[in-house]
Amino acid sequence: MNALNLSSIAQLPFPAFIARKGIISSVNEAFNSIISDAEKKEVDDVFDSIEEHDTFIITSYKEKRILFISEHNEHDTLYIGKENTDLSRLEKQVTDLEKLNRELDSIIDNSYDGIYITDNKGITLKTNAAIERLTGIPKEYYIGKNVDRLVNRGILKDSVTRKVLKQRRTVSVVQDNFAGKETLITGSPIFNNKGDIEKVITNIRDLSELNELLSELNNVQKKNAEYEKELEMLKGYSDSGIIIESQFMKDLYETAKRIANFDATVLILGETGVGKDVLARFIYSKSNRSTKGEFVKVNCGAIPQELIESELFGYEAGAFTGASRKGKPGMFEMADKGVLFLDEVGELPMNTQVKLLQVIQDGTIQRVGATKLTKIDVRIIAATNRNLLQMVTKQEFREDLYYRLNVIPLSIPPLRDRRDDILPLIQFFLNRTNKKYNLDKILQDDLKNSLYEMEWKGNVREMTNLIERIALTSSASRISLNHLPEDYKSIKIKTEKPHQVMSLKDAVEHTERKLLEEAYGKYKSTYEIARVLKSSQPTIVRKLKKYQIETI
Repeated sequence: MNALNLSSIAQLPFPAFIARKGIISSVNEAFNSIISDAEKKEVDDVFDSIEEHDTFIITSYKEKRILFISEHNEHDTLYIGKENTDLSRLEKQVTDLEKLNRELDSIIDNSYDGIYITDNKGITLKTNAAIERLTGIPKEYYIGKNVDRLVNRGILKDSVTRKVLKQRRTVSVVQDNFAGKETLITGSPIFNNKGDIEKVITNIRDLSELNELLSELNNVQKKNAEYEKELEMLKGYSDSGIIIESQFMKDLYETAKRIANFDATVLILGETGVGKDVLARFIYSKSNRSTKGEFVKVNCGAIPQELIESELFGYEAGAFTGASRKGKPGMFEMADKGVLFLDEVGELPMNTQVKLLQVIQDGTIQRVGATKLTKIDVRIIAATNRNLLQMVTKQEFREDLYYRLNVIPLSIPPLRDRRDDILPLIQFFLNRTNKKYNLDKILQDDLKNSLYEMEWKGNVREMTNLIERIALTSSASRISLNHLPEDYKSIKIKTEKPHQVMSLKDAVEHTERKLLEEAYGKYKSTYEIARVLKSSQPTIVRKLKKYQIETI
């Protein structure tokens, strides 16, 4: 060893040193060129790190890596080394690979789907935590076990891995697992560079949760369809100029929509001006007949009795003096495939009632002066403000015709009996008048209150005329109670007689409206109004809208 120290070590081209009891006693030039002033120092103090192995050690010094082999004698240890830049690169690659492996393990283990990896013999190499949630069996149980054994034990109903190995392609199956959950299992082969399958990776997805989500989605879509139906219904009302707020009218129009495609005869009852014509047109618009035929209206009370048959049924050429040489089709023929609306049907003369009964029973008409019958396809909607049953008793209306017309009776209450509709209708007619005449009129609250309390003997028709009248005749942009025509002011006074008592519902709504109007004029937001009135803000917004009070 002394000979090496004196001569051989100095000649070595590799870094070398001799240590005794852990202290460096001699170094050669190659070592000194890397680490100077190392003699007489402890080995552990010279190097930044030392990794000891059975036959070698790996040291590091200022980012340099040196591998030393050692030889021992009785007193000294000789270290001969080799600086290796490749060693650092390989160690970095190993470190990077270990990091990547940890990341992949983390990704696999945190996947929501179950992941199951086997070799080409079907032996389980790896699985993740999701397999426990899907099967209720710890993931460690699967490691090292063959999929055939799992099938034999009933843990798997079928082996996708075996199918992949046999078919050499991706395979998907749907099956219930050991825990009774429906799962989608997809196995995919991993090939080596020779084209042989090395591994099979299987993905297991819980379909039971997806099925629940699908069921919830279907329920949501069903509800959306119902909402769309309701919105379409409300849109249909609005598009037809139909403004309804009272529950009775909503139910009435819902019934009308429901029977729209049934060809049964409809009899609409109600006072003058309640909207019988509007309801009849609504039924027609919601029926399939609206795409096939026309809506033809006949005012039975406005046609002279001597002409009503020729108007309804038509006439042949030369049927009577003054008749057209070509003849003329009647209202029934014009309404073929569509709807014939017989308004004021109670005004029909008795002889015409007989012919109308024949049309309803046989679906045929006979023109005045004709010798043959003509087949028609017409749905009849009749309307009257008279009491037909009472007319039957007085023998002013045929009983058999009454029952033919009264198959589906729809009764529209007067406006005074559905006060929820009054303010929305007033606002609708005001908006329509403003648009028609390019105006910007606003009704003040005192006038709205007065209009709400009126009896409206002429119903909606009277309201339409009055709103247009006061909007056109008033020079002010904000129309108050003072602008109400004198004849209506007298009506207003009559309605305020002390002995008249309004219904409890009307009294509650009247008081509610007054409170909201006062609060609206005093407070800045619906939240303040809700706080003062000890209610919720959404309720306040809804009430303001209901009573046509401007929203904040």
